[in-house]
Amino acid sequence: MNPITEFTAGPRYLLRGFTMLREPALRRYVVIPIVINIALIALIVSLFGWQLDSWLDAWLAGLPDWLAWLETLLWWFGVLLSTLAFCYVFTLLANLIASPFNGLLSARVEKLVTGRAPESGMSLAREMLDGVVGELRRLRYYFARALLLGVVSVALFFLPPANLAIAPLWFIFGAFMLSFEYLDQPMANRGLRFDDKILQLRARRWRHLGFGSLVTVMTAIPLANLVVMPAAVVGATLLYIESQPASAIARRRR
Repeated sequence: MNPITEFTAGPRYLLRGFTMLREPALRRYVVIPIVINIALIALIVSLFGWQLDSWLDAWLAGLPDWLAWLETLLWWFGVLLSTLAFCYVFTLLANLIASPFNGLLSARVEKLVTGRAPESGMSLAREMLDGVVGELRRLRYYFARALLLGVVSVALFFLPPANLAIAPLWFIFGAFMLSFEYLDQPMANRGLRFDDKILQLRARRWRHLGFGSLVTVMTAIPLANLVVMPAAVVGATLLYIESQPASAIARRRR
């Protein structure tokens, strides 16, 4: 499969997710995630947003004189990293709280598209608990890799112009992370093991990376970030369903 074709196919699923949110059958599953998003955005901005200028000024105050010419570039670099950090923290917290509801939304989307709901072999209460446990396990998975990337970033920071690669590396990591975050919903609804989920993510890595890239960008846009979580759940479910072999989809429609 052509990586460019696969990558450009990914973002379309998020756009389809936004479109499908208007389905009357999905509305009640969308309201709770949106309310959670509004509350978290207000909390995060009130706690950290007003301190951003102070943090950037303090960071640049320690800049050596011989690097003064980099001050403007580093200021924008700091803004970009802060924006990415906001996207990741907001998304992880929102999904941790809303994971049980996101699983229900994903299952409803699949029933609308295929005519059958996914079967995990678990009760509803167990599915909701499994959603929270799965979210915590993903957080551990993300943290281990973020720690490694953080060490690499610190090393690159002192190597101009190689330090310009730090932001793109974090963006790629975040796109993968968000892709996993939302694709986990249809996979968890089937009761897949964690290792099997990773294998499925890697099988269509470029398409998933394209999907996660647009999710990352949309999360940073005011107002759009209020509905990006339910739209991403819908889009990821469509992506997962259509990435399965045609024979598997046909069996589910019987």
